[in-house]
Amino acid sequence: MTQRRVDQSWALYDRAITVTPMGTQTHSKAPRDALRGSEPCFLQRGSGCRVWDVDGNEYIDFRCALGPITLGYSIPEVNDAVARQLTDGVVFSYAHPLEIDVAERLVDIIPCAESVRFLKTGGEAMAATHRLARGFTRRDHILTCGYHGWINNMDRLGVPAAMSSVYRALPWGDIEPFEAAFADIGGDLIAAVSVACSYGDIELGHTFLAELRALTERHGALLIYDEIVTGFRLARAGAQEYFGVTPDLAVFAKGMSNGVPLSAYMGRRDVMEKVRDVVISSTFGGDALGLAAAKAVMTIYEREDVIGTMWARGRRLHAGIHAHAADLDVAVSVDGLPAVGELQLPAAEARLAFEGECLRRGVILYSVLYPNFSHADSDIDEALVVIGDALAAVQSRGLLA
Repeated sequence: MTQRRVDQSWALYDRAITVTPMGTQTHSKAPRDALRGSEPCFLQRGSGCRVWDVDGNEYIDFRCALGPITLGYSIPEVNDAVARQLTDGVVFSYAHPLEIDVAERLVDIIPCAESVRFLKTGGEAMAATHRLARGFTRRDHILTCGYHGWINNMDRLGVPAAMSSVYRALPWGDIEPFEAAFADIGGDLIAAVSVACSYGDIELGHTFLAELRALTERHGALLIYDEIVTGFRLARAGAQEYFGVTPDLAVFAKGMSNGVPLSAYMGRRDVMEKVRDVVISSTFGGDALGLAAAKAVMTIYEREDVIGTMWARGRRLHAGIHAHAADLDVAVSVDGLPAVGELQLPAAEARLAFEGECLRRGVILYSVLYPNFSHADSDIDEALVVIGDALAAVQSRGLLA
């Protein structure tokens, strides 16, 4: 194994924490002290399925920027579209024609989309759907399932009790807690059920989402899908395409523009028109760079089998990991579907050690494994050699049963 050094990364991190809490803008990107000396704190560039840190180390990446990189890093067609738009301008005093172009494409692609509006981040757009649901139904309560971004996270410090009292978080895959909540709170007080798919047991969605659809319709509540990750990854139109259950509202982000900041909230026209009254408005909602990227991304998806390729690479990756686990007789697996598989290890200590061993060998993993369109079979096979060696190393330390 070639010795890798990440000294410059950690020097930058030590500098960063003097001016930035946690040294990063994203909690999931914060380096772990236990991996000092092996984890790269700062990545500098990417190409295809590979990234390079500030020390010059190369990695095959399965974090993919926490999911947005569906095509690969630095895709020329997307880069060129953004560069061309940059020469014309980014934001203007009135709307830009790209707002129409991209909205029309989304209406064509997404089953629930009769009307579309744009923002910059997925969490912000989810908050917009919650506001719309309340304005449309004139009800206050939201039942949530899964993580919808920090804005909508009600179980942390800084959230007034009055606000958290009108949210109730419930588990994925079981309709009974939702039925009980409608009975407890009152069906005429619940504005919406807002759901993001779980990954490891995502296939429960075939029955669960249909049951949620029936439940919300029975009580006049809206059904909202968080398609921030599943959109343009699980299927082009996300969970609503894969499971065949159409919500009233949905949010797409991340893969829609291959990582260039952009989000969209969309759905029934009558609900979306309430934006006039509830007032959801942002200076950067019509940022032309993100829209130019999204238009280019959608063109590639129309021309290439991006979804099929990601699924095929995911299957190859999952099968290889399972083969290594069987050979070593260790409790390691990948649960869920190939495009969004959830890596399972027996304990947090084992996961940390495993990720560290992979990093030292040039592979970046995450709790969710995100293949992208640029991963070739050869990249998967190269990564699997690393993963096998890393599992053996962790097993030799007595951390895998």
